[in-house]
Amino acid sequence: MFQRHRANSKSNSVALFNYRARVTFLLALSLLLSATRSPIAGQVAPQAARDFKLEAHAAAANSQWEQAAASYQKAIEIQPRDADLRVDLGAALANSGRQTDAIASYEAALRIAPRNLPAELGLAQSYRAVHNYDETRRMLERAHREHPAKAAPLAALGDLELELQTYDAAIGHLKAAVALDPSDTKTRNFLAAAYKAKGDQENALQQLANVLARDSQNALVYFLRAQIYSDRNEDARALPDAERAVALQPKNPSARLVLAKILVRAPENAQPSEITARCARAVSLLEPLLTSKAGDSETLFLLSRAYRCAGREDQAQKTLSAFEAASQNDRTTKQQQLEAKHLVDQAEEHAMKNDFPAALDLLQQAVEKDPTFSPAYSLLAKLNYSAGNLERAGEAISQALKISPNVPDFLYVQGKIFEKEGKLDEALAAFQRITLVNPRESDAYFEMGVIYQQRNDRPHALAAYKKASELSPDDADYRRAVAALSAAAPAKP
Repeated sequence: MFQRHRANSKSNSVALFNYRARVTFLLALSLLLSATRSPIAGQVAPQAARDFKLEAHAAAANSQWEQAAASYQKAIEIQPRDADLRVDLGAALANSGRQTDAIASYEAALRIAPRNLPAELGLAQSYRAVHNYDETRRMLERAHREHPAKAAPLAALGDLELELQTYDAAIGHLKAAVALDPSDTKTRNFLAAAYKAKGDQENALQQLANVLARDSQNALVYFLRAQIYSDRNEDARALPDAERAVALQPKNPSARLVLAKILVRAPENAQPSEITARCARAVSLLEPLLTSKAGDSETLFLLSRAYRCAGREDQAQKTLSAFEAASQNDRTTKQQQLEAKHLVDQAEEHAMKNDFPAALDLLQQAVEKDPTFSPAYSLLAKLNYSAGNLERAGEAISQALKISPNVPDFLYVQGKIFEKEGKLDEALAAFQRITLVNPRESDAYFEMGVIYQQRNDRPHALAAYKKASELSPDDADYRRAVAALSAAAPAKP
């Protein structure tokens, strides 16, 4: 049976299965270093910072996010106490997919300006992007407490609950946001979507009507209303809304699908010529979608129906065959994903019994079933680490992180591998990255304390151990580490 690992007290051969990747927020070293650099003297510094900021804005306007981030960083080097620059940097980093760096930038902004609402909202969004919904909610609730007259934190909370399918909570937050800012059509759209998802169509329609009264060009409203009417088989009312949604957003695939579905479902009293014309229009809407949705079974099925009622039987049959193949592929893929998960669960059971060969065999089968199932690679890394094969362990965990780059457990395993290889800088960076993804973890802080202690950096080691103990006060290992290092404090003169 594998035991929980503590690098300062237990054998390095012990496996990693029961490691808890519990971590808390750590200051981003790159931003701290930039904050300590001396600005350019005189009036040159503000002008240079403005120039870099203008460069960043221009790059961001063209969605050149990496270039924007680089220019914002240069401006920050000149004006390190400018919280707004750090917020802008966070947004650029988030848009470029560098969520952990974005979190660090937003946190740096909040250290400068603790009640900065854009920083709080940006930080919450980045936590959401790495699927840390608890921290997302915590940050948004903090923003609401600090800015009770602002609708944005409540709207973001409602959007979060909508994603999590907790519709009553979503409706409560969104109604409160609308009460603070009745003119915010985006929040009203979210509220309508929450009502619709809950099955309360009448309240959804009422909110959509409120939005249209303020914004007659709102494509989402027409789309949602077309969906509601279509679901109620009120196609006569759904059709003009679907047409309007496509007219406003002609390349929107969802709007095209809804309109095509309504067109194919012609009224019972429709004349043959009208049916043919409707179906031909549906074909024209759906065919362009095959470029981006070639294997999408819903699109293929609807298109086969449109071909058939448009009188294009050969195309209908070919598309129906493609639909059947896509459906079978979907079923096969889902089945393989389920089987891969089951195989990994079995592998973990064998590993817990120290039956490594059986576990490795099951994991190989899992990878063959579903090459995108990242937990299989993580478990492979843990097994190879336990067997002392650090090269294979590193390759496996790198693959897991390539698929799922912000999973704390994967980062923890990577940190342990680096630590065992003596790559202390890389190990420290991995543990620090965990703390950015999830500020409520503690094991990463403990491991950082171990590394700092190996480097004879007592102040940082003690701070890390104390933070780990603060986050998990019942952990005896953490308390012992704090006590031991505190007792070793140099005598005061």
